[in-house]
Amino acid sequence: MIYAELISIGDELLSGLTIDTNSAFIAQQFESIGIFSRWKTTVGDDLDDICGALESALARADVITLTGGLGPTHDDMTKKALCRHFNVGTKFYPEILEKMRLRFERRGYPFPIINRNQAEYPEVAELMHNSAGSAQGMIFKVGEKQIFVMPGVPREMKAITTEEILPRLMNQTSHRMVRMEIHTTGVPESQLFEQIHEIFEAEPAVRVAYLPKHTGVTIRLSLADEAEASARAILSNLVEKVTRRMPEGVFGSGNDTLPGVVGELLKLRHLKVATAESCTGGLIASMITDVSGSSDYFETGFVTYADKVKQSLLGVPPDVLKNEGAVSEATIRHMLAGALERTSADYAIAVSGIAGPTGGTPEKPVGLVWIGVGRKDDFVVKRYQFGRDRVMNKEMTAMAALNQLRIKLQQDFVGCI
Repeated sequence: MIYAELISIGDELLSGLTIDTNSAFIAQQFESIGIFSRWKTTVGDDLDDICGALESALARADVITLTGGLGPTHDDMTKKALCRHFNVGTKFYPEILEKMRLRFERRGYPFPIINRNQAEYPEVAELMHNSAGSAQGMIFKVGEKQIFVMPGVPREMKAITTEEILPRLMNQTSHRMVRMEIHTTGVPESQLFEQIHEIFEAEPAVRVAYLPKHTGVTIRLSLADEAEASARAILSNLVEKVTRRMPEGVFGSGNDTLPGVVGELLKLRHLKVATAESCTGGLIASMITDVSGSSDYFETGFVTYADKVKQSLLGVPPDVLKNEGAVSEATIRHMLAGALERTSADYAIAVSGIAGPTGGTPEKPVGLVWIGVGRKDDFVVKRYQFGRDRVMNKEMTAMAALNQLRIKLQQDFVGCI
């Protein structure tokens, strides 16, 4: 296999004032043709540091990219570093200078003398055309190793990568990287690992990455193989085994989203759903309707934040709110019943909780949420305890509610879980 190192150059990258999106783009493009980025290095606008990074990369990588430092100003050091490394001078390209001069003329600007150095390149460099700017790309060869040098301006880097570099590298490797993702929610990363890690042990060539966030964990499977179809078959088998092992936690794979999966289950049976939300403030309805075509199955949504609105819109009895509180199983059951009675929906979702960071008590702490889903006379109501961050609590509640509905629909109609 061919391995790459990506070197990004610029003080602004080290300071954090500019985010390096170039490396992500290059790595993705390389991987699409079977070249795998194993190292990424960021250095400032320092001659010694750039030379040192290049030396290190040449010692371990087959393909090296350098982005940044090709502009006309004093802090653009990349060409100087390359001249030092290869112990060469520069070559002047009058045709490049003339093109730059004409470009400035067309725009009505005087041509700055400082731009002349953008027509000078290390003597041993092979130039690559830059269709999006004036700084040309460069290629250097050291034995079998290849060095590609590009401007740091993203649109120029992308143009050179796609138009010049990828065509040169396309046929140099027979391996292709195949990736698949498994999407889960409601299961902590450590618990997920304990339940499924032995499934992956049967395929040691597959790389497994657990990517957690507060709304769930994505499991990314990667396999490099000369036979793409074989790799896809291996990964598909693993996805199926994990899904069977954890049907309540796994809601999809690939491009699946939880609202999209729920929508497909509803459409399959020509069903409609209504939402009755308190602490999420309409977020669940918003997530459902983010899916194109959701009008086929989304009936309506109630946002009943205040207790008096829970009474007037959903018919929650005052004594239930007084005795049990808005955040209680009893209130959720009445919210579900009220949503179903007041609409033509077949299923309903109801949520009420303490999003925080204020409002909690020892009996009902911040992060406590009650979630209910179901159809007439068939409710599933569960208690959840999330954290102290308000926005995260709302997002976790919405995901838990949609997953609870997914599980209920699959139990009722698909015959699984």
